[in-house]
Amino acid sequence: MKYNLLKMFEIQTELNKKIKLTQNLTSDDTRIKSHLCILIELMELCNETRCFNYWSKKVRGTDDAVLEEFADVLCFLFTDIIDEPILEIELDDSIKAEDNLKLTRRFLELSFLFTKLNIYDYSTYYQFLKQFFELGFALGYTIDQIFNAYVKKVDKNHKVQESFKI
Repeated sequence: MKYNLLKMFEIQTELNKKIKLTQNLTSDDTRIKSHLCILIELMELCNETRCFNYWSKKVRGTDDAVLEEFADVLCFLFTDIIDEPILEIELDDSIKAEDNLKLTRRFLELSFLFTKLNIYDYSTYYQFLKQFFELGFALGYTIDQIFNAYVKKVDKNHKVQESFKI
């Protein structure tokens, strides 16, 4: 099914403007760092799911914790491609919650695909974004839950930036 991402990009654009203003930054200051943040946040999400953790009985984080990490990745993904946004994406929303082995494979595939991301390569970003949203479905979440978690995270990030005002 096709999903429109325009609202998410509009929300991210406003947050990015606020961050640049409060932190006195330019796009050049943040581009490389935000790119690395995608990988870091992806691994934090993986850690929160515990899907790879075969040696421990420690359970997956709460839905709120997992969705917040998911939203963190989206924030940096959207920031990376804000100048050339992907406004519509075709997703397989029939994907249901998957077992830990399948989830681990999805994280590995995304990690591998990340190594191919060129900051200005639209087609690879499209594929990454598609696989990432579908990971959300495989984690057991709907597009509405993902969107709501994203909005909640961006609101939280706005409040953080407001705390920097003099």
